[in-house]
Amino acid sequence: MSTLLIIMMAAAGVKSLLMPPSPVGVITSFATASNEEAIFYNPSNFSARDNLTFQCSYNRFYLGMQSVSLSLGKKMKGVDFGIGIVNFDYGEIEWRPDYPTEDPLINYSAYDFSLILGAAVNVTSQGRIGINLKYVTENIYVYSDYALAVDIAVVYRNGTSGVTLGASNFGTSMTINNDRVNLPSRLSIGGLHLIRKLTISGDLHYLVNDSAFEFAVGATLPIHQRISLSAAVNYRDELYPGFGLTIDAGALEVKYGGSFFPKNLGMVNNISVGIGL
Repeated sequence: MSTLLIIMMAAAGVKSLLMPPSPVGVITSFATASNEEAIFYNPSNFSARDNLTFQCSYNRFYLGMQSVSLSLGKKMKGVDFGIGIVNFDYGEIEWRPDYPTEDPLINYSAYDFSLILGAAVNVTSQGRIGINLKYVTENIYVYSDYALAVDIAVVYRNGTSGVTLGASNFGTSMTINNDRVNLPSRLSIGGLHLIRKLTISGDLHYLVNDSAFEFAVGATLPIHQRISLSAAVNYRDELYPGFGLTIDAGALEVKYGGSFFPKNLGMVNNISVGIGL
């Protein structure tokens, strides 16, 4: 087995943490994620109810990659507590040795798993702070390791606008096949403004390990009492679109998010179902 491909994957630094684990991830997720779904993006936006709520998402990416996520939330004594789980599957990977050679083709699997424990609380009538503790493990071929990380964010909102600041994926590193793997640490700022029924929003992220910026600008418009549409322009290496649909039936909420990722990588599809018990 060649170690080159393993080292290349490990050097990427658990990039699955930057892939959208739910539909809002293809829009302006840092600014607009809400309820239990926000535990994946912005812990200060995370909110729960007195009764238990949960959301389950299936996410299909390019090159056969896919993930399943689950988020739960419950309010207890004025504090919103949540749990998030993400299992990211890189799919079946085929290693082809350089020819001519007698080495056989090798198929192997790789996946990442994240467990998130989060809490958020109001600190003023319009201000809120949230924090996540993360356990992240990566498995590539026969190699695996884990890391611990923290997310922290604050948000200020009034009736028509809001601004939020945060840091995510700051923590320990892993060792995969003797290669050090750093988590994709990120600093973020987001904002939104309501113009009549239209919500305009934007995110700006600084990827610490890559010394690079990403951003998204989007809008959400309700077209019915229970239906809203979203669209965004995102930048990650290249510009690419994102779009979403939300159907809110009270105790049941269904969301869809889609995107065409850059470099002709293909379409991303995210669908989720949220239920309040």
